[in-house]
Amino acid sequence: MAVLRFLATAGACATAALAIGQFMESGVSRAAATPVELPGSFSEPPVLIGPMPEAAPLAAAAVFDRPVPMRAPAPLARLSVPGGAGDCGLSMSAEARPGAMVALRLVAPCAPMARVALRHQGLTVTLLTDDLGRAEALFPALSEQAVFMAETGGKTAITSVDLPDMADWQRVALQWRDSDGISLHALAAGGRPGGAGDLSADTPARPETGMRAAVVALGHAAAPEARLAQVYSAPVGEARGLRVEIEVTEDNCGAPVLAEMVRSDGTGGLASLDLEVTLPGCDALGELLVLQNLEPALTLASR
Repeated sequence: MAVLRFLATAGACATAALAIGQFMESGVSRAAATPVELPGSFSEPPVLIGPMPEAAPLAAAAVFDRPVPMRAPAPLARLSVPGGAGDCGLSMSAEARPGAMVALRLVAPCAPMARVALRHQGLTVTLLTDDLGRAEALFPALSEQAVFMAETGGKTAITSVDLPDMADWQRVALQWRDSDGISLHALAAGGRPGGAGDLSADTPARPETGMRAAVVALGHAAAPEARLAQVYSAPVGEARGLRVEIEVTEDNCGAPVLAEMVRSDGTGGLASLDLEVTLPGCDALGELLVLQNLEPALTLASR
């Protein structure tokens, strides 16, 4: 039965093909015999149409409904997390030393070569950190329970230390700002200014041990808006005459000089004295202005 259907279908297809071929032959001959006039112009310009591109065959492997396995994400590189505020803070430590002295150490890792304001009992001196943000100072304390505060770059650090031997010492501090040529002197009885018995920050340290008087300079003059100080220390009961010397220089001639003296009696008592003087003009360069007899009155002398 299937064979008969196949033969019938094949015969029908052959008959149709023969009829189409005969029609094409007759159509072509009639077209060749009948003349056709073409127009001289066209209403629209002709458009050149190129051959249609053949569509690329689909790859046999392109199956759209096949699930694609997920790839594991690549591991992210570990990112460095910025340090907390503590990493850029300011820390300070204090250690008691003989003679009621305090060894101070400051660390500010994010403030190299920075100005540090150091405060203690009314005194303010300016320190300068090194290229690692560190600074040190040996400070003559003015109280038995010594409290120190340091400030730099908006950061503050406070430390304290007990000094049991503070009662054995008396101290006088002189502080000033932005001025050169100022010095504190302590003259022993029978001493000579600038000679024997005259103590200043420039007096060489003596090698002998034990309690002795001395003048210590504090502060870093190269720091911006420098605050400087000199502190005279002596055992309780030792008497010396104090004076302040100011050299007339090109930087301070004719200008007012402001300073302050702070005295500690070793038992927690403090007293202060403001000093204000206008220096001679620049024609007096090299002259030395001397403030002496500072207690109880202030006198002005020149030499």
